Amino acid sequence: MIRHTLFLKWWLFMSLVLASLLYIASEGLLGLVWEKDITKLSFLLLAIFSAMSGWCGYKTWTLSKFLDNGQTEDYLVEKIEHLMEVGWFTSDLCLSIGMMGTVIGFIMMLSGFAAVDVANMTTVQDLIKGLGVGMSTALYTTLTGLVCSSLLKIQYFNLSQALDKARK
Repeated sequence: MIRHTLFLKWWLFMSLVLASLLYIASEGLLGLVWEKDITKLSFLLLAIFSAMSGWCGYKTWTLSKFLDNGQTEDYLVEKIEHLMEVGWFTSDLCLSIGMMGTVIGFIMMLSGFAAVDVANMTTVQDLIKGLGVGMSTALYTTLTGLVCSSLLKIQYFNLSQALDKARK
């Protein structure tokens, strides 16, 4: 009999996430995001994702240990269920931070139009450069927020399903 199947599901999922992150880093995409995201919100999102994934792993391990022993202590189930709300909140927070980065990027893009003189080629070139920086910030923070939020929701959904089984 395989023990800690709930935790092993989480571990497999996180192994795939880490392998994907290593591939992305080896292709130089993390360096590109560091360079292009002026706000660095993408890395704040990755830090939040890492912390909450570790926390979810710990709670998954704890629940898995009790389920494998045939124990379904109500206080533990209720405690994990209550603390799981923090995980759901954090996944929504990742979306919000990603959207803030989008708005900041758009503001950066549009602020260049105030000082543009279409007769002067230098100001037009500076505007185009500013548009690129603002757009890359907007898109990278949006993408990172969506991915981090989705990956957190998958983890907390897995934990939620196990809690539903523990109650039965």
